[in-house]
Amino acid sequence: MAQTLAEIAAGMTPRMTEALIFWGDRNPQGSAARTNLGKGGGTHGAVHRRGLIGEGHDERGNRGYFLTPLGWALYTHLTGKPRPADTGRLSFVDALAEAYPAEAPAAEETATPARHIAQYEVLGGVERITVTRDGQQAPVFTTGLPVDHQRNPGQALTELGWEITGMDAYAGPKFFRALVQPVAPARTYLMPDQARGVVTQVHAHAHDFRTVEDATGKSLGYTFQATTAPTTRYGYITHAGTFSMALEPTREDAAAMLPTAVLSDERHAQRPSPAEQRAAALAVQREKADTARATHRAEMDDRSAAEAHRHGAPLPPATVDRIAERMAEPEQPGPFKPGDLIVCADGKTRTVTAMAPESAGEPLRVIVEGGAQWLASECEHARELELHAPDGYTGPRALCGYADHLAPARADGTLDVHERTPGTMGHCPGSLLTPRAHREELTRRHTTAFSYHPPRPDFLAATAKPGDVVEVDGTTFTVTDCQPHERNPHFVDLVLDGCAFPVQFQVDDRITFRRRVRRHDVRCQECGVYVVESSDEAADGVPFQRLCGVCDHPDALNPEHRAAVLEEAIARITARAAYASSAVFQPVVAGDHDRPVGWTFRTGYGTQAAYGWVTAYGRLISQVGTEYRWQSERAVLDHHEAGTLAPTSHDLMPALAARPVAEIRRGLDALRASDEAPHENAPARRVLEGRIVQHTGATEGCMPSDADHPDVLAARRALAGLAVARMTDHHDVSEPTEEERDVRGYMVHPRGQGRVAIYWLEGGEMVRRNTPLHGAALDCLEDRMRRQGWETEPMGRSAQCLFAHVPEELRQG
Repeated sequence: MAQTLAEIAAGMTPRMTEALIFWGDRNPQGSAARTNLGKGGGTHGAVHRRGLIGEGHDERGNRGYFLTPLGWALYTHLTGKPRPADTGRLSFVDALAEAYPAEAPAAEETATPARHIAQYEVLGGVERITVTRDGQQAPVFTTGLPVDHQRNPGQALTELGWEITGMDAYAGPKFFRALVQPVAPARTYLMPDQARGVVTQVHAHAHDFRTVEDATGKSLGYTFQATTAPTTRYGYITHAGTFSMALEPTREDAAAMLPTAVLSDERHAQRPSPAEQRAAALAVQREKADTARATHRAEMDDRSAAEAHRHGAPLPPATVDRIAERMAEPEQPGPFKPGDLIVCADGKTRTVTAMAPESAGEPLRVIVEGGAQWLASECEHARELELHAPDGYTGPRALCGYADHLAPARADGTLDVHERTPGTMGHCPGSLLTPRAHREELTRRHTTAFSYHPPRPDFLAATAKPGDVVEVDGTTFTVTDCQPHERNPHFVDLVLDGCAFPVQFQVDDRITFRRRVRRHDVRCQECGVYVVESSDEAADGVPFQRLCGVCDHPDALNPEHRAAVLEEAIARITARAAYASSAVFQPVVAGDHDRPVGWTFRTGYGTQAAYGWVTAYGRLISQVGTEYRWQSERAVLDHHEAGTLAPTSHDLMPALAARPVAEIRRGLDALRASDEAPHENAPARRVLEGRIVQHTGATEGCMPSDADHPDVLAARRALAGLAVARMTDHHDVSEPTEEERDVRGYMVHPRGQGRVAIYWLEGGEMVRRNTPLHGAALDCLEDRMRRQGWETEPMGRSAQCLFAHVPEELRQG
């Protein structure tokens, strides 16, 4: 041991010795002491090639270079100090023995197995291989193989179950004696001629190949001389074919780098091949695609079943079979546990309270809230609702009233501002509103009225997707897949459920679709918000616009609000049907009733003016003839107290009650707007010069002082149907009072020369374009004015109003 360490120390330069002692003194962590990877330079590399330092990890997992046991033994030999981890524990001799255990002779002698020598020779086109035990004449194994120029002798021995561990004598590729052992190797043995063939591709003058073995006698590879004197350089090559591109000044330096190269080859051999990685990735991708396709098909089947149940239509047999197969799985439908949300046979979501007791011969039943029982086989677990909240949110949550998802709840009982679609910009219309009480309650999206283009059953066959129902040769099939043709890009193959072979179509061929569900972006024509809606293009058509249901009134689902809208709309329509010139409707409220019990209206102008009345829902209407409005109000209250509000023969209630509340409200807004527009038969107002008219009360859409301005009247007609703000002359739109906080809608202010400024008020205060939630109203106003033929000025990011110019044909004076 001491002689070996002395030889190593003698071959080191003073700078290498100084660096080794410096690293040992500055690293009191024993064998885990990390050396600086960047400050060593050429000295660091020389010490590394001698095996005194090696690559590894410290106790924190950091990667770097550390003193090896041989390095610590040399450090102790040079300084006389044991490694820091052994201080006070081991003697100097014990520390050397632990640091360099490979030199223990007794253990090596007992562990050395019997040597086998394999003689390889090629005679007459046959490879003769004879294996004998060292010191014995009788062969242990002998065979003859036909010569295969694609296989080297090392591979031949490997196939026969022998591993070459070294060379005993080498006379060329057709005759040699090698040391072998009867173990199936994990690597092939590179012969000297093969090593020379590999190396000479880069180092053309490589020669003098010599075998290098480790401490146990196992062959690591070869060292070779690459150049001749006076600039002699040496390199190495492993049995895996890895050789040094840079050359070393001595053969010993080249041999010292072989163990690291062998370890690198072993690490690369343990890695999966790129082909295996590619095959595994393709398998995972294929599995994800199959799962996504099955999930999509299940969603389409469930949607088809819900539509069929609602309209009383039959389901295709293939869809019925797939649903039955899913329901038969052990995960679907249960058993259910108390508190589970399930979808019952009627399509509604309910909460499980318990499972009904089992009875012999009776199907299993589940009990829901309220005590009702449903067949468990006809119920399924409700899908988990998605939480529209920031990442990591763990606070209280509630059901959004706009769409079927969860959102963060605030302390005041409303929902916090959240996104309509997670990860995308755009606030949900249900923000800052009250949540739903339970999942059975309809969302505000159910109050939306859609407008559709006429359905057309013919579409391109190439656009078919899984779940579509098509008609081919008079027979209905469900599409399971649509694939491009393997050899001709001008054809597609439709895989149909029930067909043994795919059906081929050209890319421009059209076929008849019986069911074609697609998702579309549909814009609300009032607030401009887009939503993604699924529709059956073959049966219903493509939706192109909608009425939102929450764009003007957040309480669209409030029964009181719906009843109030219906009562007023029916009353106004009934009065207009009887008296076309009826206008200036005013509500009549009884003391015991929250909503108006009727309305009074006026017909005619000036001395021809007369007043009439109509009750709620248009149930009773009188002949116009009262001279004063208070007389009509008194008549409405008398009929309300007497209870004589019998239905009329032209009851509009059944027809309007079936319409979405947003559509009814939009028509009601148009009726209200026509009330304020001057009638075509109205006499022109007489201009009172030199007098100031004092306005008392309030006007809608403008200040009372601007009510007669022609530019304001033209703008009001263009904005008919939108929410309108009720204004007074003392209303300050920058700092509204508490009584003015309920004002909401647009306000028009004339600026002269046919130019008007249009504001949007929320809570009685004007909003800017960049105001969250409500700032988009200015863009909606701009869109309406442009569609009405008005010219608008560009708005800045924080604009507080929209400037518009009256068309030339509408200007007066």
